[in-house]
Amino acid sequence: MPDANHAVAWRSPASARTAGDEFTHGADLGGADAGGADLSGRGLRGISFSNATLIGAVLRTADLSGASFSSADLSRVDAGMAFLSGAFLGWAKLSEADLSGANLRGADLREANLSGSFLNGADLSGAFLGDADLRGADLRQARLDGADLREADLAGADLTGASLRGTLLAAARWTDRTRWPDDTAEAIAAMSHRASTGVLTVHDQEPGTADIRLAPPLE
Repeated sequence: MPDANHAVAWRSPASARTAGDEFTHGADLGGADAGGADLSGRGLRGISFSNATLIGAVLRTADLSGASFSSADLSRVDAGMAFLSGAFLGWAKLSEADLSGANLRGADLREANLSGSFLNGADLSGAFLGDADLRGADLRQARLDGADLREADLAGADLTGASLRGTLLAAARWTDRTRWPDDTAEAIAAMSHRASTGVLTVHDQEPGTADIRLAPPLE
């Protein structure tokens, strides 16, 4: 584990960069191997970690606004309270990642694997989570106002106390183990139909009393 007195090195077989390169604002570290790296509190706005490996990395309170993590492996990463507003995390692996209290306003998490992740208290206002895997995710007290969760898999997710004003949920899937906020649970159930497998899917209808805005499924 690197300490505060040493630059964090990265390795990429497709690159000629040296092991002494440091992580800085706007750096292109596509394909880097930074598994287990400690980048907590670092200012890394606009950095690119596309296709990188950051398994178990520590990003707590780091400023990663506008960063790119396209198809990156962030499994079990600790990014609690990190600033990820406007970041691109499409197709990223974030299973069992700790994103509690993180700022993900306007982030793009399309088709990201967030199964078993911790998003409790996170701000996902306006975030795009179309077709994301949120099975078993902890979304308690998360802010999802205006977020797009169309076709997302919410089986077993816990959204207790979450804010869902203006959230897009058409074609989102859930199960009896999914926990919705008390003020939206009844309306969402009324907007859903159950398949023979027991999985429920939110269908496209007029907005209900839960103040949840539905839209057609993703094409």
